[in-house]
Amino acid sequence: MMNEILLLLLPIVGVFAIGCSIALLALGKMIDRFPTDDEEKRERSLASPIESTKIAVLIFWIVFIIGIWALLQETRFGLILGITAIFAVCLFMFTALGFSFAVLSTMRSRSRRMEKPVLQVGTADEIVTISKPAYEKPAIVSRKRPNNFLTGMMLDVMKKE
Repeated sequence: MMNEILLLLLPIVGVFAIGCSIALLALGKMIDRFPTDDEEKRERSLASPIESTKIAVLIFWIVFIIGIWALLQETRFGLILGITAIFAVCLFMFTALGFSFAVLSTMRSRSRRMEKPVLQVGTADEIVTISKPAYEKPAIVSRKRPNNFLTGMMLDVMKKE
């Protein structure tokens, strides 16, 4: 009975793993393409975000396949090894996705702060900072709200940051 349940859950976990792998590779590519400070030519190596993400996904699939193989064995040790391996790599994938989202969010917030230039006029002794007047009202931007409740809620949370 337990083996049938595990064999039924393996395709579900496999579909989850494929989706997470694709998302992780896309996030690695976005992080790798993100512009950085005063960088003329970016150096590519195994430590660059896209290459290290590819290596992590490859290791994930190797351990995942080993876990499936261990589950298909009829021994108690194989069952424990397989469940542990699959559970561990799924936790690894959750952690990697969360870390990638955090890195991308941090990079975007830093670039937004740096994109607000301040024009300084004057000599070194006296510098006058020119910026928008404090009494000027911000422009009202009209945008269509998403019909999806979850998307609207996530946009509201992001807007508060």
